[in-house]
Amino acid sequence: ERADRDCVWAQYTVFVQNRAAVQEALKQQGIPTAVHYPKPLHRQVAYAEHCCPDCCPNSVQAGDQVMSLPMSPDLTEAQMDRVVAALAQAVAAHANPQA
Repeated sequence: ERADRDCVWAQYTVFVQNRAAVQEALKQQGIPTAVHYPKPLHRQVAYAEHCCPDCCPNSVQAGDQVMSLPMSPDLTEAQMDRVVAALAQAVAAHANPQA
């Protein structure tokens, strides 16, 4: 971080399989998550006529798998450790063995 700039602390986004199940597991432990960009750009109304709906499979997959974790300069190291441990547990519990 530069001395003349502050960090925006926007999002900490991760890719997970079975996003809904992982989010629910984290919610049960009191850890909020968010999905900020579920719809790929090529599926936005403004771009619909310029791109086929299935031409960007990687962006579709990303839209299905990304979620953001709590992020703040006020999180303590213990709170961060709790989020990481809960995420690891949830991901392991809901892993897709075929992936």
